Amino acid sequence: MTSIKIVTTSILMSLTVSVIAQKNHSVSMQWKTAALLPADSGKQLATGFAGPVTGIHHNVFFIGGGANFPDGMPWNGGKKKYYNKIYTYQISNNTLVPLKKSYTLPFTIAYAACCTTPKGVLYAGGENENGITNKVWLVQWDSAAENLSCNSLPDLPLALSNAAATCIGNKVYVAGGESSPDVSAAFFSLDIENVAAGWKELAPLPKPVSHTLLAAVMDQNANKIFLAGGRKKNENGLSDLYNDLFVYDITTNTWHAKSALPYPLCAGTGLFADNENLLMFGGEKGTVFHVVELLLVAISKETDPVKKQTLIQKKNKLQSTHPGFSKELLQYNIIADKWKRVGIIPFAVPVTTTAVKNNNIVYLPSGEIKAGVRSPDILSVIILPISK
Repeated sequence: MTSIKIVTTSILMSLTVSVIAQKNHSVSMQWKTAALLPADSGKQLATGFAGPVTGIHHNVFFIGGGANFPDGMPWNGGKKKYYNKIYTYQISNNTLVPLKKSYTLPFTIAYAACCTTPKGVLYAGGENENGITNKVWLVQWDSAAENLSCNSLPDLPLALSNAAATCIGNKVYVAGGESSPDVSAAFFSLDIENVAAGWKELAPLPKPVSHTLLAAVMDQNANKIFLAGGRKKNENGLSDLYNDLFVYDITTNTWHAKSALPYPLCAGTGLFADNENLLMFGGEKGTVFHVVELLLVAISKETDPVKKQTLIQKKNKLQSTHPGFSKELLQYNIIADKWKRVGIIPFAVPVTTTAVKNNNIVYLPSGEIKAGVRSPDILSVIILPISK
């Protein structure tokens, strides 16, 4: 039997009582491996997936699609494989109970923008072995029939991969993403209650960005959406990593800059813990990422075979000894307009996945935990109610 590791940490979160006065509260957070993805036949452990489709509908949690390297790391010649299988779990007493029946997405997909809506889990865009797509689907669980269905929604106006999504009620918002050959600054919305109207183009993002976090304030009457961090790949092969935070005002259709993150961060995940506090779990700070990009540029320009091989070996060693991504938990308070480092996550923290909240539990499903390496773990953290 696989043992489940539980780690309890106490973090200090700064919660604003008023714009001027602040008060500190100690918040207990219990982390654990809530479930492990099942291993394929002949394997002891599952490989895990980057960029999966994930969410909750009618108390059923699922994770599907994604990509990995089943036959070896990419720097050793391993090829990326995309998937369409869906794993489902009944949420029972805060426990993920695997369901036996298997399902599939309409086609293989990874790195789509995902968000959980009252009507189901929407995923938009993404990519597979055929390239980037603009297709949009709504995944729904039928409790009576105990069946999962995938229903087509209007296409995005352009194909996007590694975009970000959030929702307020049944209105979904999609921001940025990679759209060959450029990174997008587009911002769209779709009302699931009125799909005939299609996607509406809103005020563009302040800058083109992919691998960003898009999160709406939890209050259904709120009109604020926050865009945090991200990156932009440039024509020279190098990327800009961002520490920007912007807020979108739905009422005025405008973007405004807020206090920057403590450091540039991309590909992480996060959400609002309540109506005032945004949490960001880990992410890529870019230290190793930038060095690898520089080496790739140098390799492409080097004509001497011996020197080129030396550069390749240096890059491969850097990737194979990747230390993993940030384990820091960041908290942003929208009233104080202030960021704080509020804890260290006691597990390898995944990137290129989507945080999913169910009551006071947040799930971090699978994802990439270091260069080329995926995790079979579905992590969870219980966030106790915050006293004011």
